Amino acid sequence: MPTKWATEADWTKYRDTIISLYRQKSLAEVMEHMQQEHQFRATVRMYKGRLKAWCVGKYTKRSTDKIPASEDDATVFRTSRRPMPSVEPALGAPGSQQKVLDCLKILEKYINVNSAGRRWKVSTTFMASLQHSDWLAQITTVTIFFKGGRLQDGFRLLGNCFEACKTNLKAESPMLTSEIFMGAFQLFTINPSLGWSFLKYIRDLSGIVLEMAHPLFLLLSKYLTLDKEAFANCSDVFLGCFLDLMARCVPGWDESHHGALLLTTGRIFLLSLIGFSQYEELTRKSKNNETMPLLSGQQILQYQGELPPAATRSDTLSLYSVFPARIKVVEKWGGIAYLSFDVL
Repeated sequence: MPTKWATEADWTKYRDTIISLYRQKSLAEVMEHMQQEHQFRATVRMYKGRLKAWCVGKYTKRSTDKIPASEDDATVFRTSRRPMPSVEPALGAPGSQQKVLDCLKILEKYINVNSAGRRWKVSTTFMASLQHSDWLAQITTVTIFFKGGRLQDGFRLLGNCFEACKTNLKAESPMLTSEIFMGAFQLFTINPSLGWSFLKYIRDLSGIVLEMAHPLFLLLSKYLTLDKEAFANCSDVFLGCFLDLMARCVPGWDESHHGALLLTTGRIFLLSLIGFSQYEELTRKSKNNETMPLLSGQQILQYQGELPPAATRSDTLSLYSVFPARIKVVEKWGGIAYLSFDVL
């Protein structure tokens, strides 16, 4: 039987998949993957001709890269990048440090894809996505339930979070990588197995929603290769790198966006310090329409030993008094209430 070569419709259908794969793999590996996973057959010359037509080049450290945004706007130039940050020895053995650096490289690709593809553009909606994370607030309340022995309610709320995760993955909001990392970190504090299971579930779901060649799937896969110590200690490295990359890759990104993301990260960690008895008191106050307390940066100073470095950054602490927020209680269907906050 003669070989069935890829048609024009096939090239159009798998264009994004091929480009994404080519960013992380050699051409030979791309060809093998496409043939095995999609029965997509083409010669080396066909691939090279198509990639050239799409203006797709390999990522390189010293040259300007080309990132295709769409069929009508195929070439977007990005200037050469500064080197990745060094990794602290506290992150573990050299092997662990290299894994952290690998995570940062994949994170860079993820941000570049979304900024060059026009998905992330500075706007009112964009700012709102940085100022709050309803999904992560629910994950935080799950940990409060678990610490208080309310396992049934905790797992019910966690199930709701998993249901919402598919929508979050499709949206690919700027907070998504931070949300997943912080959610996993908080579940680690309850039980390491729970944290790893959470990461693995979202990694597998991202492979279905976004494809296994997507940078987010690759990033979560790399997270799963870290040991517990490296994962916990690299929070500040990831946050710092993320902020730096957003400033360089997203047009219009400024100090207001920088501060909004820092504050959301810090406020979520502040909520995670709340015990179950405090949660019950807060829900009582909310039902009685009493004034709810502010989230204070002084609380972080009191619990520094229990929080990751990302929560105790000096630039975050300086913002709490300037941009205050108040705790609020949100009623979820099924009678479960979770803690969140309102920016004042």
